[in-house]
Amino acid sequence: MKKWNFASFTSVNMSGQRVRRNFVILMLCTAVIFMIAGGFAVLQAKVTTHTTDGNPLTSHVSNQTLVSLLGGNIPYLNESVQTPSRDSLVSRLALELMMSIDIKDPRTFLGHELPSFALFDTEIYLASEDVTFDSIPIDTPPDAKIEDQIAKAIEKAVQSGELPDDPKKLVGAGPDSKKVFIYHSHFSESFLPEIGSTNPNSASHMNKNITMVGKRLQQELAKMNIGSIASNKPYPYTSAYAMSKQTVLAAMKQEKELEYFIDIHRDSQRRDHTTKTFNGKTYARFAFVVGKASKNYAQNLKLAEYLHKEINRLYPGLSRGVFQKPKTRGTNGEYNQSLSPNSMLVEVGGIDNHFEETYRAVDVLAKVLGERIVDATPAKGTVPSTKEKK
Repeated sequence: MKKWNFASFTSVNMSGQRVRRNFVILMLCTAVIFMIAGGFAVLQAKVTTHTTDGNPLTSHVSNQTLVSLLGGNIPYLNESVQTPSRDSLVSRLALELMMSIDIKDPRTFLGHELPSFALFDTEIYLASEDVTFDSIPIDTPPDAKIEDQIAKAIEKAVQSGELPDDPKKLVGAGPDSKKVFIYHSHFSESFLPEIGSTNPNSASHMNKNITMVGKRLQQELAKMNIGSIASNKPYPYTSAYAMSKQTVLAAMKQEKELEYFIDIHRDSQRRDHTTKTFNGKTYARFAFVVGKASKNYAQNLKLAEYLHKEINRLYPGLSRGVFQKPKTRGTNGEYNQSLSPNSMLVEVGGIDNHFEETYRAVDVLAKVLGERIVDATPAKGTVPSTKEKK
């Protein structure tokens, strides 16, 4: 008779006290590891940035590893930079390429698993001396109450036939020739002192919000004889950029001479990062954000760099810096900046600033931008000078 062998099975009682204790210990140890890694990441973030420039393949390779690879052909690099041994180089390269992890940067262990760590993909292109990674611009959504009010306002506008944007309802100021378009993708962003709140999560308002800063910029440009159009249309947070894009397109269709498109926001950083004092007066500070997913990325970056440097030439440190954001699961990375090579997203102040501080700031922005526009605009009756042909 043929004998059959069957695999034996072992049952484990998961309800036992010892098993439960070991499971709890395992969970606590995991939590502690994440806390330590996160704390270390935040500390290191104060002095470094996470760079994702270059080819998609090599973007996950650390600078030190790349230098080590090049050192084989350029011996000087190995003498100038401390590099790992050949054995450790192979393992590091494999780890960084396959898992997008830089063992020198603990943020990369968590950045792909925790959505909030998308913040650390922000790159500091230019910055004032006091700016570190923990003071980069932060974007926070409005609370549920405000989102509900926004939804109702949009529904009312749709019922009245105001959406999509009617170009005739956009507010113009200054000369008939309009050069600047001002809008606010996150229009409800407000300031705690202006709405009588101390809760940083409630810095949103349907009326007292960032649109008032846009109106101030429009008024200052008009004083310089520069025409502009402003929009204070409400958008839901989750689809803000898709909807504000339609606003920009409507404005471009209405005014063919529009050249500059400014999306004005309010940062969520606290007062110590967003305020500067000059001659006894406090000013809200700027932060320029450039989307790396924009097809006009290079031109928009150049414009932001120009504004940052010119503003700081007049008021040192008033502009915190120029920050680049790639497209990730947590960031838009484009910000409608593909629509024009003269697009910008500018953060004016933070949740603790006052309107007067933001007004002083945008007066400076109006001066710098206005002078750029005036210098580039030929006077009436003249034509741009050209070199004579030899």
